[in-house]
Amino acid sequence: PSQVRRLTEYAVKKQLHVEHTFQITESSSQETRKQFDEIITLIKKSKEPLALVTDTVDRLQRSFRETPILDEMRKEGKLELHFLREGLIVNKNANSSQLMQWDIGVLFASSYVRQLSDNVKRSKEQSVKNGEWSARAVFGYKNVTLPSNQKSIEVDPENAPFVVKMFEMYATGTHSFKTIAQAMTALGLRNGNGNNILPSRIEVTLKNPFYHGVMRIKGEYHPHKYPPLISEELFNQVQKIMKGHNKSPV
Repeated sequence: PSQVRRLTEYAVKKQLHVEHTFQITESSSQETRKQFDEIITLIKKSKEPLALVTDTVDRLQRSFRETPILDEMRKEGKLELHFLREGLIVNKNANSSQLMQWDIGVLFASSYVRQLSDNVKRSKEQSVKNGEWSARAVFGYKNVTLPSNQKSIEVDPENAPFVVKMFEMYATGTHSFKTIAQAMTALGLRNGNGNNILPSRIEVTLKNPFYHGVMRIKGEYHPHKYPPLISEELFNQVQKIMKGHNKSPV
């Protein structure tokens, strides 16, 4: 709102008639791109030259991808760019110094985006080192919000016993994914749609090392900080039997 107020006051001062006001949110890059395309479409359809007034360069652009589109309309005299904080106006008569100032603004905006990306990457790496699982909780655990408002996961007392039972049954060597799925259904376990548990769901569960204290992220294994549901020995026993079942008969 404060940006809208400043830009409106600026437009009045420059004797510009405000036809449209856009407030582009940054919560979704796809939505941001959609709104940018709407602005470009309006400019292209206009029979009169338009001034596009923004608070600063990075409110309009976060990369050089948009520059050729805007610059083409600028050269044709259809568009005049006003960047309030930079005190910069770029039109068809803009000199090399003004265009360079625009490019520098885009460069800083692009650098800012990369820094945000680096920060997110570092944050994720630190979460992994801390043994924190940032995705949706696996079956047998549940996502919770702590009193500190921090997101976490904890053991789901309702479904965790089913997971333990699956591992224990398969470790006997007398069960298949199908017979365990049937047993789970008989015990009252259902999937999210209320349907019977499929053998494929049993297989995915039995192959997940998360249940003995290790999370698999992009093919790499890291210990997590949450209570394990089974022992590592039980998990390894299940994998050994599973591997033996996959051998071709001699």
